[in-house]
Amino acid sequence: MSDNSVDQAKATSGMAIAGLVLGILAAVSSWIPIVNNLSFIIGVIGLVLSVVGVVGTVRGKKAGKGIAIAALVINLVACGIVLAMQSAVSAAIDDVTSDAVSTENVSVQPEDAADAPETDAAPEADDAAYAITDVQMTGDDYSVTISGTFTNSSDAEVSYVQVSYRLLDADGAQIGTAYANTNNLPAGGTWKFEAMGFEPLSSVASYELADVTGF
Repeated sequence: MSDNSVDQAKATSGMAIAGLVLGILAAVSSWIPIVNNLSFIIGVIGLVLSVVGVVGTVRGKKAGKGIAIAALVINLVACGIVLAMQSAVSAAIDDVTSDAVSTENVSVQPEDAADAPETDAAPEADDAAYAITDVQMTGDDYSVTISGTFTNSSDAEVSYVQVSYRLLDADGAQIGTAYANTNNLPAGGTWKFEAMGFEPLSSVASYELADVTGF
């Protein structure tokens, strides 16, 4: 039997096909905020399956090397888009929040200070609009999860909230970031968040709150 006949008899790698399907799903949904958290997980799973598919086809056990390579590339691109979108959304929310705070703090001074009415001392600042408690970190050889309780201490519903933590190594250098977000948190409501970062637990010596954004 010729080598061509042997190749034709080989079954197409199921891992490659599964990786391609997951990669397409991850790529399509990677542009959608919040939903793309799931897209990243799908992309990582698809990436693993694609690598297994590539190895199997390179060793000659299965056919479909082109499918496996395409799946690998698509999953990598999807994960990259998710990270870029998360960064862009976080930056946009920070800009909007900063502009809103700056606008609220603008005051108009009278042209003549003598005409200004006497006022009482400035009121004390309001309590923090949120509180984060019961924070702890768990993980395994592939990822870490920082969990805790986020309380909306304001008197208004928050449409969108995102918390992010810096993951630090033993030298205090940042090696990754963990994100979590939610929608429609009512006034006084609590949210049991789980911020996930894709660094092995053994590499993360400590963590610190990087940012809280919301609107």
